[in-house]
Amino acid sequence: MKAAAMSVWIFINLLCFGMCGYLYLIWSQYWMSIERQKLFSGTQFSGARKSSRLHFQDSSPEKFDAFNILNRSLFYNAIQKSRRSVVVLKTSHSQSSSLTSDRPSVNIIVKSHGKPRFPNLHKAILEFDTDKYECADLTTTECEDQSREFRELVLKEFHRVLMGDSKVFTSGLDHQNTYDVKYERDSPMRNTRKDILCALRNVELRTVETNDEPFSRLGFRIPPSPLQGNRMYNTCAVVMSAGALLGSRFGKFIDSHEMVLRFNNAPTENYTDDVGSKTTFRILNSQVVSKPEYKFLEDPLYEDVSILIWDPANYSSTLEDWYEHPDFPLFSVYKRLLEKRPRADVHLLNPRVLWQLWNVLQQLSPYRLRRNPPSSGFLGIWFALHRCKRVRVFEYVPSVRATKRCHYYLQGDDPGCTLGAWHPLAQEKALADRIRDNTDVDVFQRGFIDIPGVRKMSCDVS
Repeated sequence: MKAAAMSVWIFINLLCFGMCGYLYLIWSQYWMSIERQKLFSGTQFSGARKSSRLHFQDSSPEKFDAFNILNRSLFYNAIQKSRRSVVVLKTSHSQSSSLTSDRPSVNIIVKSHGKPRFPNLHKAILEFDTDKYECADLTTTECEDQSREFRELVLKEFHRVLMGDSKVFTSGLDHQNTYDVKYERDSPMRNTRKDILCALRNVELRTVETNDEPFSRLGFRIPPSPLQGNRMYNTCAVVMSAGALLGSRFGKFIDSHEMVLRFNNAPTENYTDDVGSKTTFRILNSQVVSKPEYKFLEDPLYEDVSILIWDPANYSSTLEDWYEHPDFPLFSVYKRLLEKRPRADVHLLNPRVLWQLWNVLQQLSPYRLRRNPPSSGFLGIWFALHRCKRVRVFEYVPSVRATKRCHYYLQGDDPGCTLGAWHPLAQEKALADRIRDNTDVDVFQRGFIDIPGVRKMSCDVS
């Protein structure tokens, strides 16, 4: 009898716990949908439909609010699927203002007697390895429309990934916070191009210096001169390692820039037609420095160029803490490099900079981001913006050549290389699209974004 009673008691408890968990899941998803709908206020868009898609009145880079449009587009599509839904839009007749905070307001009233509908976070929107959106003639109006349509798909895909990353049962778990990030959101940041660029400008380049401890007392011969001697450039090319660069024929265009920035162990030999041959600067993660297979101390790939090395410390770590607990054992290798090549222009990035950049990304995002540091690509863009009057970034925001192939120089397919499997790539790339000032055809057909440098920008000091 005792065994039977115990079994019944356990069953009832499991049933109660299961029901509570299910109710909590529904509750959390409901409030996530409420938070998404809050983003709809204060924006405007054209409700006209053409060819079964939304067309927005102003798609110029400085006037296009990606997240508001993405939320609205997904929401609009969900409503269309429900026959019992009614949407009432009230907009101002003045349609000439930009999509910023001073635009006319839109009130969206949703009445539905059906079940709540949530976007499918598991089904990809962006298509890889297809020529569906490629233009035969880049000068036509049809190509502009095609590029704009592809852009909408790309931004929706970023949005889908960000929503998935913010789900309570992934982002809320302790093991997802490896670096002990303790972020408290400041007052909301405006999402204009200037505001984003100014936020990036306010994150200053800081490297480990000669007198920094524990490096000073441990005999590190850190170069006394700053990285690249703080040199400024007119034009810079930031060359990603994306598989989409294969067949791009960008080589001569990339080499025409004053400074060419590459990443990790990305080669130029045998790929010069597509990625060029010139290398001025490399950003390396600590894996490339520390793992023997990359031959950091021997490979000529890392000679005669300026190098910035990064390795993440915990969110609030000191340099002492970082030295004791690096992600990868890079410090002994770095010390040997400085002894072997005392004139090498090779510096360590102060890890505090990584988290300052992550803070900018999080503050500009309506969702909780992966609590991992930004990617090397985003670091490269940020660095180039500080040093260059004009920055061109090749195959960072996916073009119509988007492919599952991770790197142009390696076999291997993984969409996570484009959309983010560890870094908050979706947010990085959404912001990169937001701050560029060239045309959709340039970005999504040709494959590069154009961004003005930040050194001489006039930014308000708050």
